Amino acid sequence: MTIALTACSGSSGSSGSQSAKALTWGMWIAGNADQAAWQKVADAADADQSGLKVTIQGAPFNDYWTKLRTQLSTGSAPCIVSLQSLRAANYTDQLVAIDSLAKKNDTDLSAYDTTALNGMKVDGKLYALPYDTGPYLMFYNKDMFEAAGVAEPKPGWTVSQFEAAGAALKAKGKTLFASTAEDLGLESSILAYNDGRVISEDGTLNATDPKFEKGLDWLASLVKKGYALPASADGSNDDNEFVSGQAATYTDGPWSLITQKAKAKFDLGVTTLPVGDSTQTTFSAGSGFGISKQCKYPDQAYKAIVSMTSEKTLGELAAKGRAFPGRTAVQKDWFDNAKIDGAQDVFATALKGAVPLPGNKNSDQLGQLFAQYGIQAVNGQQSGSQVMTQISSQLPK
Repeated sequence: MTIALTACSGSSGSSGSQSAKALTWGMWIAGNADQAAWQKVADAADADQSGLKVTIQGAPFNDYWTKLRTQLSTGSAPCIVSLQSLRAANYTDQLVAIDSLAKKNDTDLSAYDTTALNGMKVDGKLYALPYDTGPYLMFYNKDMFEAAGVAEPKPGWTVSQFEAAGAALKAKGKTLFASTAEDLGLESSILAYNDGRVISEDGTLNATDPKFEKGLDWLASLVKKGYALPASADGSNDDNEFVSGQAATYTDGPWSLITQKAKAKFDLGVTTLPVGDSTQTTFSAGSGFGISKQCKYPDQAYKAIVSMTSEKTLGELAAKGRAFPGRTAVQKDWFDNAKIDGAQDVFATALKGAVPLPGNKNSDQLGQLFAQYGIQAVNGQQSGSQVMTQISSQLPK
């Protein structure tokens, strides 16, 4: 089940229905379990500010961004806005830079994970307090590897070792990898493969980077060789193929690890992305809570997001496996709850070569174009160069 967007604190859904004691919060929500977990985060803000009521507006992840942009453009945006680091640059024109609020409230920003905090900055300004972070990783099915007589992947494994595992699994009638055409998965895998990237460190968009095009061709070769399942237009298809045992590996963030472990009917492991001719191991990304410019009560909203990202709140989320915390003091709680052998070593290895995935004002559109056209490259219907030329032609120059 998914949760439909609700009105903004009252029937009109407009910013005019706000009050100092009634704030709305927009969040991506996948179902009832998500709703319950995030309600406790809203409750934490309510408890810290007497008489406050934070009401969640929920939407499925992919719908959230479309609806948020619509709300921001029509004056019906929530006060508190959930934000992904790679999409932060898309929304800064409608968000409050919170540096002065952090200073005014004596917020100790050093308590937040540095990578997570930097991910919430655009042009040096802070637009959200992070609640989660982490390097993009590869999840794997330990039972499938063992049954095929293939050694479990160790942190730092290479593209050659990855493909060798693919050949061995294929010989046993199994498939190594569940492909994806989603932006973070594509960009992280190709960065680790050959340093290809469509967004440079400074946020400049280069949709026809030759290395990135070659990275798409490599992903297509995995499908052609029978080492990978074709990508699907359904963004959650690779997750489902992995959990159902159709593929031995797939890529995802630490925010999904404990949830996937609970779903899987096999022993789940985690390792780094396979590295080829690259100096980087993966991208890191995270999410946080910011304030829309339409919010008439930014001081109250700021105090709410401090409570929503407090050590206590994030520690509780970590203990339940909802998010790898954006505060360093409670990251151990997440590892303790995950109970996955070697997870801390995997994270340490990944983070040594990880770089934050930079945002660009066209990141949303790029993600949509990947979903529309990237699938044709991953599945070998067109070359990486052909697909990225198509994508480039539809992006602002």
